[in-house]
Amino acid sequence: MGQLMNRPFRAPNMILQIHLAPELWLAIFEYLPFPTLHDVTLTCHSFRYLAQPLLFRSLTFCPYSLDTDNQRFIHRLDIVERAKQRIRFCSSAHIAHAVRECKFYPRYIVGAVLNPEIAYNVLLDLLLDTLPLFVNLQSLSIMFVDLNQSQALKLCALRSLAKLFLGNCTVEYVQSLLPPKLQVADLTIIRDNNTMLGNVHNGHGFSVFSRDHIRSVSIIHPIVASQFLNSFLGGASQGLLQLRCLTLPCDLEVVRVFRPLLHLIPELAELNFARPSQIQYSIPKDENFSLSTHPNPLKPLLKYQGPRQLLPHFVRPGALEHLKLWSTLPVSTNGSMSAMELHGALVGGDELVNVCDPEVLRTVQVLELSVTHINTLMLYVICTRFPILRSLYVYVARGSVPGAITQAWDLEMMMDALLILPLPSTIQHLQLLSFLAVPRSGLPTEDRIARRKQDLRVKYPNLTFVSLDESDINLTWDEE
Repeated sequence: MGQLMNRPFRAPNMILQIHLAPELWLAIFEYLPFPTLHDVTLTCHSFRYLAQPLLFRSLTFCPYSLDTDNQRFIHRLDIVERAKQRIRFCSSAHIAHAVRECKFYPRYIVGAVLNPEIAYNVLLDLLLDTLPLFVNLQSLSIMFVDLNQSQALKLCALRSLAKLFLGNCTVEYVQSLLPPKLQVADLTIIRDNNTMLGNVHNGHGFSVFSRDHIRSVSIIHPIVASQFLNSFLGGASQGLLQLRCLTLPCDLEVVRVFRPLLHLIPELAELNFARPSQIQYSIPKDENFSLSTHPNPLKPLLKYQGPRQLLPHFVRPGALEHLKLWSTLPVSTNGSMSAMELHGALVGGDELVNVCDPEVLRTVQVLELSVTHINTLMLYVICTRFPILRSLYVYVARGSVPGAITQAWDLEMMMDALLILPLPSTIQHLQLLSFLAVPRSGLPTEDRIARRKQDLRVKYPNLTFVSLDESDINLTWDEE
């Protein structure tokens, strides 16, 4: 058969063998997807020994259950025993070194009978005691789990973490904590309710975190953000010298507290104001945010994401590369800007709109805008204010403003405008989304689109990707 196929013949008992060092096999296995990695463990004893720990790089544990009234409980003793066996296996010397990510979150059980003889936190304490055995743990996520003082102190035994996510957690404030504190690089705190937020004996872990190692903080809830600014940031005599990225809720009171504290984050490079699901109020044009009296000048930001109303108060010229803008005007509930509002913010001419410093816009390379519709005025402003723009993304939410659909452009109208308007020659990526249901210029033919596509290639030679999502048409430059 081998001769017929013009291939060398191999006897049935001849098996091709590749001899590699175990370290090389392990390096190869780390790139395999989970199902393939599982198959590798079934190949032979040697491969099983090498590959099996990689199946446990990410672990998820349920410390207890919740009923409809959010009461915590463990309703059966066998659940505790099975969980203990799994914890012992995962924390063994053979497996523990491979664990990189760990998640704790309870499960909701409806109709379960509470068992008062089982302490609800017996597994949670065991899990927290086990965490230091995962010597290469990088990411820890804790959701819907409340930690008392002793449990919060157990987190410090980890010494350091790359990422910590606390979702709807309450962490008791630790009155006296001796060093070392927990060194967290990337901290995210999410809260969607106000339960226990006003209790001074409860917090969000701020008392156990080291101020000298945090590089990224993301806090969405206004009350939690205020606690972070007032106690953690405001109480840092030397500031947060390592903090590079900060995300805060777009809340007027939070902004008022934060603005005078900017000098405590001298290396801040990325500032994000979280966009609410629904715009409920506008930040007034004449809002006078308190300025810091610190003599050292603020470092210019590399990235700003937030309402255009706050841009003049936080962004200095000279370094901004990535800009994502929306609005707090109640014209649309989702933050979309009209063409006139965007023109007033970038060029001027509207007494109700703050004008951005042209020097701030001059260095922007990536621009993202949320608008009510796309037209000539909007694209012309972009062309004249961003001379070295490389990537442009313009989003129009479906049904954001009454009448916006009638003002929106269809696919061919946008392509025609791009051929006329002077987009920067540096443009490489372009995405315009306006979701016009029925093109007003009729259904575009393939020939007309192909001609315009070729014209765009000639005018913008650096343009490698275009998406004009009117008719779910994705125009990608391919070699012909």
